[in-house]
Amino acid sequence: MRRRIILTVIFVVCLLGLAMAGKALAGLSAQEMPLSSNGAAIEIHTDAQGNLWISDFLAGGIWKVNAAGNGYTAYTVGGFPADAQSDGQGGVWWVDGNYLGRLNLADNTTQLWNVSASIYLWGLGFDSSGKIWLTDSGIGNIYRYTPSSRETCTYPLPLESAEIFYPLVNGSQLWLADSFNGQLLRLDFSSTPEWTSWQLPVDSIPFGLAQDASGDVWFTDNGLAELGRLSPTSNELTLYPLPVGTSPFMLAASEGKIWYTEQILASIGMLDPSLNPATPNIVMPSTASASFSCITLDAPTTGSASVSNGVPSWADASYTTVAEENGWMVYQLPTSSQPNGIVMSNRQGVVPDSLRHKLIRFTLQQEIYIPLVVR
Repeated sequence: MRRRIILTVIFVVCLLGLAMAGKALAGLSAQEMPLSSNGAAIEIHTDAQGNLWISDFLAGGIWKVNAAGNGYTAYTVGGFPADAQSDGQGGVWWVDGNYLGRLNLADNTTQLWNVSASIYLWGLGFDSSGKIWLTDSGIGNIYRYTPSSRETCTYPLPLESAEIFYPLVNGSQLWLADSFNGQLLRLDFSSTPEWTSWQLPVDSIPFGLAQDASGDVWFTDNGLAELGRLSPTSNELTLYPLPVGTSPFMLAASEGKIWYTEQILASIGMLDPSLNPATPNIVMPSTASASFSCITLDAPTTGSASVSNGVPSWADASYTTVAEENGWMVYQLPTSSQPNGIVMSNRQGVVPDSLRHKLIRFTLQQEIYIPLVVR
């Protein structure tokens, strides 16, 4: 009888172990679509209809892949377009050096405004009133552009030595990562503009930004090889060191998880923070008033984009799991890869790979649990 009880207990414990380890994630199944062989696709965004907009920097092009993934349009606008995004009103905007560009989707005409105060524009974002915010990686300024009037306002950053890349705009707040000074910055511009800054740990180099459903701001940190989360309401800063890889680039929040790209290992990763034991620290912010000055830009130069349409050729691919621990899942891409931007939409992730000239898409895997039935 004692032996039977022991065997029964062992059997039940084994079943419990299987049930608790029920997440079956042995690799990441994906599909790959070819992009311009002479290009370098960096940023990717979605519009309200689920279409993808991809900036193909070296090819002078902007790609649109429809939400179903069964059709694309390639617009050749010339120059070196970066961070192209739809405004939801028939226009697609991008930055290129000192220029802000717009593509009119109705007739494929283009306009280029010279933002004369800038050194090297890097990224853009739209606020709730339709104004466009521009970041400048070459000087400690950001710019607000009003399409209806061409008014452009320059906001000096609190530290002149700041190095800013991509903006995160949410309503009347603008978030920035200062890679040079290791800070997160927030500009509140709804009334009297004010800067709020949070100092990150020594050697931190924040870069990409994303916001989750609870309002927390996530960032990639190339200096410390980690992801970070700042809770603005409580000033809690939580750091999550990567299990493998050293250079996280861009990230996106989806269904409580954070997906990111990493460039030294050439990987795509996911963090479920609810399964990670990281402990937050309190980082008290500092504030400063924000000054700005405005000018009206000259009329734009105009042109026309060449357009080609086609049907994507998707090829199946699979990426090996190289880490699975403490809420992390990390997948290895081919060693010649350089994954850049990332978006998550409709339970699908999409990443441009600039070195292999591919667009990668993958479907989020459902968590599978083995049911435990006790009779």
